[in-house]
Amino acid sequence: MDLRCWTPQAPQSLVNPMEMSLCLLLLLLAASTIQHQTLSDQDLTLQMLVWTYFKPKVCYRPVLSVVSVHKFHGRKPFTAFPGSPKGTSSRPEGIQYQLIEDVEDLGKYCPGGYHPLRVGDALNHGRYRLIDKLGYGGYSTTWLAQDLQCPRYVAVKVITADASGSTEEASTIRSLQESSDRLGKEIVPPLLDEFWVSGPNGKHRCVVTPPARMSLFDAKESSRFGLFQPKVAQSIIAQLIRGVAFLHSQDTVHGDIHLGNILVQLPKSIDQLSTPELYQRFGEPESEAVVRIDNKTLPSGVPAQVFFAAWFGVRSGELALGEEKIILSDFGESFNPHKSPRYSSKTLPLLQPPETRFSDEPLSFSSDIWTLACTIWEIFGQRPLFETFFPTQDRVTMEQVQVLGILPSEWWEKWDRRSEWFDEDGELNMTPGVPRRHDGVRRTWEMRFSHGIQEARAEAGLEIVTDEERRAFEAMLRSMLKFQPKERATAQQVIQSEWMNGWGLPALEQSWNSSNSALGKIRGIKEQDLN
Repeated sequence: MDLRCWTPQAPQSLVNPMEMSLCLLLLLLAASTIQHQTLSDQDLTLQMLVWTYFKPKVCYRPVLSVVSVHKFHGRKPFTAFPGSPKGTSSRPEGIQYQLIEDVEDLGKYCPGGYHPLRVGDALNHGRYRLIDKLGYGGYSTTWLAQDLQCPRYVAVKVITADASGSTEEASTIRSLQESSDRLGKEIVPPLLDEFWVSGPNGKHRCVVTPPARMSLFDAKESSRFGLFQPKVAQSIIAQLIRGVAFLHSQDTVHGDIHLGNILVQLPKSIDQLSTPELYQRFGEPESEAVVRIDNKTLPSGVPAQVFFAAWFGVRSGELALGEEKIILSDFGESFNPHKSPRYSSKTLPLLQPPETRFSDEPLSFSSDIWTLACTIWEIFGQRPLFETFFPTQDRVTMEQVQVLGILPSEWWEKWDRRSEWFDEDGELNMTPGVPRRHDGVRRTWEMRFSHGIQEARAEAGLEIVTDEERRAFEAMLRSMLKFQPKERATAQQVIQSEWMNGWGLPALEQSWNSSNSALGKIRGIKEQDLN
């Protein structure tokens, strides 16, 4: 098992010793039970256990413009998993492929699933020539393409056939772009084109937007310390708050705000590079052959080779002020709460607001505010605000109560497993003889701020947060993290907070000035622009 790219990320003081002991016990049990397995099965078993407990340090293919971090591609047996919440893809039963790490689910190359593509293919009557792969999701692959009509590079998102008919992402983006409001609109990606392509797995919607440099998640994960420069973090947060305020002013809840959906834009100068120059600077496309375990012929609709995502980004600590212009991606979960009530969240479990579990009321703008606050914390520091291994509903609720205090009484009574962590006053349950699932240490807001932000910044050689900014930052986030949705600050109120006016907006203005932007002074925005 190759662990060269695996490093534990959680600060030791934030790791629950009971859970660590459980993980070590599982590893010992695994070692005693897999001794008769094949090497690849042992590798997979151990890697699944390690993945459960340690976040991997993301490794990328060599990039000539930054220090190279080599990528190790493993080959392990892989079985296509059934079912997709957004479609009814008809997967060939029993087919197994050699596992190729860091690529899309090969089992989704089937009727209703992904469209098979390769570098060099041309789409939309030859207009877009695929240059490299940018990434993938559960319902799409995204490619860097050369627009042969307008000399520029674009991102082409090719959606799975089953999801193509139901997605309203393109229409949502188009509607937002048509708005006459200005404040925060720049966070919405321009929709450059939309077309359809037919293939062996069905008919696929394709959406064309400007290409992104990287996601904030990738920037942090590729970095040793997982931190942005303080001014850069402040500017990104200010942009994000302004962008969410714009969405809400247009009656749009994003529904899936997290670091992976916040993208740093590529500089326009990339359009000046020819394809050979692009490859010289960022590396040639890399691929690996798709092989069945039984060595039989691949089914129709499965590509002969699959490509790894390119890396055009920089590590978080290397992103300079003036280079951090962001866009918010993936509007596939967005909705208008006045027209399309929604009662469940599909965002990451640790970012889901408590009402998704305890309330019968539909989600609204306030659910975005909760998720926005969690994301802001992670941009500002090193670690997430809420963090637990095996993030079940109970563990997520436990984290929320540890940090923010006892739930509202009607929700507290609904939580039937609360006594495993807390007494009836919301304190850690230390009653003798009562089974408990904690180690006796409450990891408070203050402790998490100290370890995940202050100590992390000091270790990275960055300026720590002043007491004045810390108080303003905490006040802003706590106003966004009220348990009751109706008590949370609105996006407009967050814009008007002390932290935004004292730190966020000044950093954004400094960024605009340093990048010679013509956007002008943000202090001159009139009050009606906030409505």
